[in-house]
Amino acid sequence: MTSQTENAAFSRDEMIMCSKCGKSNPPNRAGCLYCGAPLDVPEDLRGSVKLNLRKLENWENGFNVVIVGRADTADLAAAAQYLKLDNELFGRMVEAKDPFPLARLELERDAAAAAERLSAFGITTKLVRDVDLKIGKPNTRLRSVEFSGDRVVFTSFNTSEQRSLSSGEVALIVIGTIMESRKESVEKGRKDKRKVLAESATTSDDLVIDIYPGDSTQGWRVTTKGFDFSTLGSEKRLLAAQNIQVLIEKLKAFAPAAKTVDEYARLMGPLTEVWDIERGIDFQGLRRTGMLRSGFASVARTSNLEQFSKYSRLQRLIM
Repeated sequence: MTSQTENAAFSRDEMIMCSKCGKSNPPNRAGCLYCGAPLDVPEDLRGSVKLNLRKLENWENGFNVVIVGRADTADLAAAAQYLKLDNELFGRMVEAKDPFPLARLELERDAAAAAERLSAFGITTKLVRDVDLKIGKPNTRLRSVEFSGDRVVFTSFNTSEQRSLSSGEVALIVIGTIMESRKESVEKGRKDKRKVLAESATTSDDLVIDIYPGDSTQGWRVTTKGFDFSTLGSEKRLLAAQNIQVLIEKLKAFAPAAKTVDEYARLMGPLTEVWDIERGIDFQGLRRTGMLRSGFASVARTSNLEQFSKYSRLQRLIM
């Protein structure tokens, strides 16, 4: 057996004192072990800092490390190990044709350190703050899109406000799918022994188009619900799902110089590792289900609306 002669621990001189609580921390941490405050790590040691890879809640604001390119000789296995991701999953992430988030971190310092380390592995990234994605200001829902020669007119669904653009003013088209589910149930009994009295489930799957101008990160959204497809004229089909596909092709033909991003549906799985879909349960109190039968009702729901909105806005921010 071989014995270890070197000291694996850090010396007292190497320890970093937290400016908030005054306690000493090892120099391979970005945040204090005791109070969580950011540490002032020397620049020459930042490459060895361990990332805090705690998965943030959807409501928290974080910093996204987004891949925008990679070298042919990139060390993907080392990068995956650094981010603690499965090699196959990480491979799908870096193969994305368009900007894709590899990690979402709580501290900007951690995100910057991750970007620097990934660069050493041959992966080029950009940092994007959650607040810059501006999910609180969604794209404007459209009622109609009308083509007239070399211009297109967008009409807002709620306000009927119109905006006319030339083909050269359309910069980006992002195609995705919004999937939502609701499961309603009525149960009675204790936590450890429940009986389902009634249950129903609904799901929806809606193709959407986000359209962005070249002068703004705020765009427009087309969904099949409530949209007037009469603009398609003789090309209009019987089903809304068919009509939105026709509209996509018309938009591409109208603005051939615009970038089209259509990978979202294929990359939803890996994307969930960074931006989870929305999940929630609404408790609705006591509900009667029949003669002398009642129980407590709840609705479990899932939606990828916010996830797609982030992905869509990210494509416009990094162009």
